[in-house]
Amino acid sequence: MIFIIFQDGIDFYWARSRVLERLNFVQSLLPRDVIPRLGPDATGLGQIFWYTVEGPGYDLGQLRSIQDWYVRYQLNAVEGVSEVAGVGGFVKQYQIDIDPNKLFAYGVTTAGVYEAVRKSNIDVGAKVVETSSMEFIIRGLGFIKNVDDIENIMVGSYNGVPVFIKNIGTVQVGGDFRRGALDKEGAEVVGGIVIMRQGENPLEVIKRIKKKIKEIGPGLPEGVKIVPFYDREGLIYRVIDTLREALIEEIIITSVVVALFLLHVRSIIICILGFPISILISFLGMYFMGIDSNIMSLTGIAIAIGEVSDMSIIMTENIFRNLAEQKDKKPRAQIILDASKEVGSSIFFAALTTICMFFPVFGLTGQEGKLFKPLAWTKTFAIGASVVMAITLVPILCTYFIKGKLKPMEENFTSRALLRGYEPVLRWVLNHKRTFLAIPLVIVILSAFLAKRLGREFMPPLDEGSILFMPVMLPSVSLTEALKIMQKQDMIIKSFPEIDTVVGKLGRADTATDPAPVEMFETLVALKPENEWRKKKIEYTFLNHVPSFLHPMFHFFLPDERTITKQELIQEMDEAMRIPGVANIWTQPIVNRIDMLATGIRTSVGVKVFGPDLNVIQQLALDVEKALKAVPGVADLYAERVTGKPYLEYKIKREEIARYGVNIRDVQDIIETAIGGENITTTVEGRHRYPVRVRYMRELRDNFDALKRIYVPGSTGQQIPITQVADIHYVMGPAMISSENALLRAYVLMNVRGRDPMSFVEEASKVVSQKVMLPHGYFIQWSGQFENQIRARKRLQILVPLSQFIGFILIFMAFKSIPQTMFILFAGIPTAIAGGVILLYLFGYNFSVAVWVGFISIFGIVDDDSVLITTYINDLFGERKMKSVQEIRNTILLAGTRRIRPCMMTAATTFIGLLPILWSTGAGSEVAKPMAIPSIGGMAMALISVFIVPCLNAWHKEYKFKKALKKDPGIAETGILV
Repeated sequence: MIFIIFQDGIDFYWARSRVLERLNFVQSLLPRDVIPRLGPDATGLGQIFWYTVEGPGYDLGQLRSIQDWYVRYQLNAVEGVSEVAGVGGFVKQYQIDIDPNKLFAYGVTTAGVYEAVRKSNIDVGAKVVETSSMEFIIRGLGFIKNVDDIENIMVGSYNGVPVFIKNIGTVQVGGDFRRGALDKEGAEVVGGIVIMRQGENPLEVIKRIKKKIKEIGPGLPEGVKIVPFYDREGLIYRVIDTLREALIEEIIITSVVVALFLLHVRSIIICILGFPISILISFLGMYFMGIDSNIMSLTGIAIAIGEVSDMSIIMTENIFRNLAEQKDKKPRAQIILDASKEVGSSIFFAALTTICMFFPVFGLTGQEGKLFKPLAWTKTFAIGASVVMAITLVPILCTYFIKGKLKPMEENFTSRALLRGYEPVLRWVLNHKRTFLAIPLVIVILSAFLAKRLGREFMPPLDEGSILFMPVMLPSVSLTEALKIMQKQDMIIKSFPEIDTVVGKLGRADTATDPAPVEMFETLVALKPENEWRKKKIEYTFLNHVPSFLHPMFHFFLPDERTITKQELIQEMDEAMRIPGVANIWTQPIVNRIDMLATGIRTSVGVKVFGPDLNVIQQLALDVEKALKAVPGVADLYAERVTGKPYLEYKIKREEIARYGVNIRDVQDIIETAIGGENITTTVEGRHRYPVRVRYMRELRDNFDALKRIYVPGSTGQQIPITQVADIHYVMGPAMISSENALLRAYVLMNVRGRDPMSFVEEASKVVSQKVMLPHGYFIQWSGQFENQIRARKRLQILVPLSQFIGFILIFMAFKSIPQTMFILFAGIPTAIAGGVILLYLFGYNFSVAVWVGFISIFGIVDDDSVLITTYINDLFGERKMKSVQEIRNTILLAGTRRIRPCMMTAATTFIGLLPILWSTGAGSEVAKPMAIPSIGGMAMALISVFIVPCLNAWHKEYKFKKALKKDPGIAETGILV
């Protein structure tokens, strides 16, 4: 089996056509009868629906026939399905077991039997004949329909008497040779795997599959039913429900924040209108861009909710304030127009910088690009819609809605409370600039120390609500023994009360997307709802230092028990299944498929050992395994056993076969067909097709001694013992040969628990390089999801500074001042990063691509308040001449107090609006939280920018004023524009 990985952006079907072209060329280089075939237009990640076919009174062969010849074809016809693979049970097979002694007695050869069977299974057509004005189609019927038809096939004659199959052997119905099995809670079953076509929507395909199952149910034999045991529909709905709830809570909370600040019902309605309009436009954009509603696209809307209302808030608040202050001074329409112009440019440039700062996410490639680009698009759609609405629709709505008696800001309870807290603090800041600026500097330095203690990973794991148990055995294990062990494991897992269903698969299903050997198991463990899980008693150690008579009081407020965690459950199951010769690996179905597709390994981290000799690379893999055992954080460590499969080899002696007039092919045919058995034809029984195979009787080939007594027909008809023409050896060899880019390869598999993957890989790679000596021509390569993290980090190290530079240019174009541009950019961003890092540290999250996206999302937001305040500062200083430093400070103070309400409103809606994601616990919250935490911590800390920007502007303008005053002392009387 060959896997070919193309670069991102290559059309899937173009790639398939290129492979087909090369296969046509390769065909001529392959041995006779080897026919390469392209796999389905799907990937291993497309295994979206697993089911069993069950029915009392039916054996595994009958159920497999129902699966293969009825269920499979019906489900394969569902739109979006690429393939339906059968697994488990036995494929019905007509088995001809011949006795070589009887062959010798009747003078019949094995080759003669094969040829006779082939020629006895054929229907023909002979066109038509016309008679009585009718046309009759002529057919010759000769297909094998049952055991009797096979038994009565003539294979030769003896003394003029026909010799039939039944004279030289027995015919029975049995199971074909298999390389896989399926078990459900200790009982072997038959099942199927539905594989989705590349690029389809899994939720829609699953719905169609379930609909089709209901349709075909009445056509199943009595008592037979299709029982699904794994599909992604539940996970998809749980994730969407989690984010939908978070979105609704965000909208409610943000609306409450707006209401508290404005205390004007009609203004509140104007601001809140931005939510449905922006979300609607986002969904329209998703529809036209072909973006599905999933965890990432919905998270993009969720983290944009707080920002969606910001632009409308700024515009509405400014119009409201101007109408309240200038009610009788100008016409109403002119006041609204002037107020809109006053903040319109600030809104536009603030939004433009927000969107530009988010451009690095669009530049991500590979797996991270596929994950986060939908988020970037939906967030951009939402913010873009809110800007257009704020500049165009909000002023019109204000004309109709903001009427009646309007309270000035000073009379608003919330605004008064805000001003009472803000004004004296800002006054102190302006008088003690150096002391104040030391505070954010200390915070930034503290965050730098904390950042060094945070781990690194690609993505936080998504809790899929199910477990994939993938134990691996030694390659020498037989299918029968492996099945016994898997059944035992499944029964142990089922005994845990948190488990709903357990279905285990060993070996491979009948699909190119599942190249598993017999020694590899895949056990899907479906969990019950968490409210049905066991409870564990909580031990409060601090109570040991509290007098016992106070304990009841603490227990009244503190819970006495908690639900067992998923990791604790896995640990308990792992301990219960310590079986000698079995290496346990615990993961999740989707994560496992992604790991295997991206890196070729089935754990989160792995080592690939490359070289020209299988025995050497296996020993190196074992050395790596030994070296890694002591590294903290390693779990599920297992070095792949490349060799270790027992082989029984017939080494043909060319000189000996020449004496008997026998060639290599004759001997190999006996080994291949008489011992191994060969499907030589296929029966046609209605819609069903079953193989017919010929093989020596079981008792003549089921042990080593019997295999030495096999006979090879000579050129004169004599029977030659195979030991005379071949030497028999028992050797150990590879169970499966793996290669990558034309080099032989072995794996060392491992998971990482209790620490971040990046620091583990860094430490483990140093340990391996010190303890494992690599011969010439051999090398190792670390692989896993951390590779995506490294690639994303390198790309963002280029894109983020570039986006910052673009943001700098945009802000400079708006203010035409390098100092002010620097103040705006670096007043909020360092403190926002510091706040995000501190909150990440407190919540125990690692740095990941999701976290970096969360930081990128606030780079543009934290500048918004700075732009707003700076714009108003420039407006005031543009129309007033300053005569003293105190006058400069008073003007800065006025600008700050006039803009503090919209600044606090926008910051509060962004900060508080994301809190529902922080406290969400449903599926998908594991991915959404790391993106929300930097925004929450960053916005909370970035509120300090409402002091930093006035402080820096005051310092700059005071410096300019003092410099001008030295040159012309008369400025103190006439004033100067600074």
